[in-house]
Amino acid sequence: MAKFSMSVSIRRVQNDSNMFEFMIATPTLKSQFILPRSQINKLRILIERALTNK
Repeated sequence: MAKFSMSVSIRRVQNDSNMFEFMIATPTLKSQFILPRSQINKLRILIERALTNK
């Protein structure tokens, strides 16, 4: 498998405690999203399911 470099960060939006900035960066691409807390929770659940599936 090839080595793949990726950075993921999440931070709370300063003026709204229910909004989060979600950023994914690779050497060739950077994607940035502003997501509400409900979407971040759904994303967390999907990641946990994928990691715990046999």
